Amino acid sequence: MSNKKYDIIVVGAGPAGACAAMSAASAGRRVLLLERKPVPGVPVRCGEGIGHQGMTLSFEPRPEWIKSTVTRARMFSPSGIGVEIGNVDKSYILDRERMDADLVRMAAEAGAEFRASSPVVWAEETSSNQYKVTCSNTPNNINTNNGTGTNNSADINNTDNTKTEFEAACLILADGVESRLARCFGWNTALRLADIETAAFARIETAGIEGDCCTFYTGSAVAPGGYLWVFPRGNGVANVGLGVIGSRCRAGLPKELLLDFIKRTYPEGRVTDLHCGGVPVAKWVRPLVRGGVMLVGDAARQVNAINGAGLAYSFYAGQLAGTVAAKAFRSDGGLRRKALSAYQREWAKVFGKQQERSFALKEFIMSADDAFLDKIADSLSKEPSGKVSYLRVFMRTFSSRPLLLFKAFKLFR
Repeated sequence: MSNKKYDIIVVGAGPAGACAAMSAASAGRRVLLLERKPVPGVPVRCGEGIGHQGMTLSFEPRPEWIKSTVTRARMFSPSGIGVEIGNVDKSYILDRERMDADLVRMAAEAGAEFRASSPVVWAEETSSNQYKVTCSNTPNNINTNNGTGTNNSADINNTDNTKTEFEAACLILADGVESRLARCFGWNTALRLADIETAAFARIETAGIEGDCCTFYTGSAVAPGGYLWVFPRGNGVANVGLGVIGSRCRAGLPKELLLDFIKRTYPEGRVTDLHCGGVPVAKWVRPLVRGGVMLVGDAARQVNAINGAGLAYSFYAGQLAGTVAAKAFRSDGGLRRKALSAYQREWAKVFGKQQERSFALKEFIMSADDAFLDKIADSLSKEPSGKVSYLRVFMRTFSSRPLLLFKAFKLFR
């Protein structure tokens, strides 16, 4: 068992982890980025959608990351009432495989060391105020650049079955909704069944996919406590997925519902990349920092609780955590742990209230029955599509609840 030391270790090479590693390494810190899977971001457990505003807060949109640009949306109520939403802010459907690979490469170019196929099986604080993580089956050499500009495969050489230990003064956990490492440091990461959705994802190729329109379906027969989405990727390809709230789910239900929808709606479609996963729809974790350990992304529940979207939050939180961690080191190399609290303060200031509002709105929406959703859709369907926006949908939904109406307005401000 070997031991290697760094300033900062980041666990998880998704968008949040890669951004944290990139920011910290760019500031001159010695950073190790660990990923349990051979290829970061594969399979893609995400609809791949993000709004222009959320994207540009952290990155200028790169053409090679964008599969389609969305300017319209359509919603269907439980009984099939359609609502056309023509007033939609520009959004993107991303190529997560390409983008995730590029983010990891950008982190490596900034100076971070990246190791794939390196699951962290244990983490602890040492007596010398360092954090030690233990990885199993760590490959000695990883090359994620296959010469095509994409990351469809990773070249992994000299893999052995030994365990390797790494140490750092600061540990950033970005290892997703399934993360249990935070429990090693006192966090209770258990989720209520009402605060997690079991989701099924697939990619479908078929005629009739509108390249600039996202479509949403609601109702207990489609996705109990959640919704189903169809996000276009261009050239007759779309991401199709749904989430079922945990309190209304049983084993295998999301996959059954998704395949049934595809069979009914796209009988001639070719289905690929069918898989499942969890999506947190909870309040963000507090505190975000304990000692020298920081939580980011899904591991911190930094997700819009209404729709499960987390990319914009992950970009921002990752960059913020990496920057704050890098600045917290003294000139002698020691870590000022109290300085890490700036991460939580800034997150709460920029996105904290917004995320809490989305949680409050989610709680109400979960209690709404099919008849209520049909009533709202029937009312909105009579209005010109150019006047209907996401904000208008939510304001109509919460019109009888002044406090929730205020939260909806502030959410879309």
